[in-house]
Amino acid sequence: MFSWIVTIAIIVVLIVAYVLVFLYARKRQKEFDAQYNAAKERHEVFVLNKKIVKERPKSKWMKYARFKTYQVVGRISVSQAVRGIQMSKMHTMTFQTTKSEYDKIQPNHKYKMDIAGNYIGYVHAPAPVKSKKSDAKSDKSNPKKGKDQTSKSKNK
Repeated sequence: MFSWIVTIAIIVVLIVAYVLVFLYARKRQKEFDAQYNAAKERHEVFVLNKKIVKERPKSKWMKYARFKTYQVVGRISVSQAVRGIQMSKMHTMTFQTTKSEYDKIQPNHKYKMDIAGNYIGYVHAPAPVKSKKSDAKSDKSNPKKGKDQTSKSKNK
């Protein structure tokens, strides 16, 4: 009988701990979202490369754990008006983002992104484009398609 009481007490303590951690994480996420939404700007970024890096967090009690961060290196032009003078400058910056946004991004392409500081919140990605290799293979496999299109254009 005593072992059942101990087991139930341990389960209750674990559930309470889980709920407290969940509420704390949700509070931190709301604070981050409020800060991000206050500072976000939409910029056009030319992506140079992207990489997944395992980094240590800045908090002291988790300094031995390493977490994956998704980083994108891009070229961004920043413009600023100072005393009536418009100045613009190109910067190469390293941005952090989420896995879903990281997957949308391709190197050597230009994207419109919602950026706050060095964090990419949302990528307005263009529609995926077919590669030239697949187009060349389809033209070789279907030679009549290319000839029919040229004959139709001459008839017009």
